[in-house]
Amino acid sequence: MLVVLAIGVAAGADTPSTYNVPRSFDFATNYYNAFGSPDINATIMGTNEFDRDETITLYVDLMNRGKFLGFERDHTPTTADEIYAAQTEVKLEGRIVDATGIIASLSVDPDSPLEVKSPAQQVGSINSGQKVLSPVKFDIKIAKKAKAGVYNLTLNLTYDYQKFVSISNTNATAQTYDASYWYGMMAQNQTLKMKVKTQADFEVVRTTGSFYAGREDIVEIAIKNTGEEEAKDARAIINPSDPLSTTDDQAFLYTIKPGDTVVATYKIKADSKAVPKTYAVDTVIRYENPDGDIKYSTILQAPVDVKELGFFQRLFGLV
Repeated sequence: MLVVLAIGVAAGADTPSTYNVPRSFDFATNYYNAFGSPDINATIMGTNEFDRDETITLYVDLMNRGKFLGFERDHTPTTADEIYAAQTEVKLEGRIVDATGIIASLSVDPDSPLEVKSPAQQVGSINSGQKVLSPVKFDIKIAKKAKAGVYNLTLNLTYDYQKFVSISNTNATAQTYDASYWYGMMAQNQTLKMKVKTQADFEVVRTTGSFYAGREDIVEIAIKNTGEEEAKDARAIINPSDPLSTTDDQAFLYTIKPGDTVVATYKIKADSKAVPKTYAVDTVIRYENPDGDIKYSTILQAPVDVKELGFFQRLFGLV
């Protein structure tokens, strides 16, 4: 059995793109020309809606909906061996709709807030009418600054398919034969849709107030809702670490609408051995979204200055 592989260069298209490499030699009589091709259809399994600032796993199911379109007679068999060869060719030509050696990759637009972390993957083979054995998995990082909305993902598929088969050295009595196969490559691109959900999001826009080692003072942290949803019953919870401490770690902010800035006020104390410099105070916003679910923001860092006591301040205890 002789196997010849015809390979082309992948091209981007929304429909299957074949590589017509002509057959330049024959080893047997061709009785039929078959028409049809594989056609891989992709579907996202589960939800396609995710929050910003997280890495998610997208599951993509693949199904081969290739259709066999029929035959065109090329040569009429006459002898018993030729009839057997033609019948055998008919059976084998039906594999024109099967996809083998499938490679799948995912890409996004250059300015997209999505980043595909997974490389191209070998999927295997899918016969017509069948699905891939297990979904293809792609890890995607959603940027922290991603705006809510729908984003395009391009699924790129390349695979081999049987273009042509011929039968030689047939023996109808013994039912033996030799088969020669020619393969081509096909490329398919399909656009998948992924949605970044609307949500409240926050950033520290400024910090007011400073204090000295061994002293307690009031610090104000201004927090802005940079997201698309309002945050109800919001409270800002701080977690200062050594050499800073507090007995007042929560500030009630009530409802923060998109674009609004609110101020959280705390009493923070610096240890007497605190080194004069800027410290970062971890802050988390606990809030209720419009669906009534309790959510927590990512950790925000508010800069707080500890100043060095001057000569007169140390001498007279003035601050």
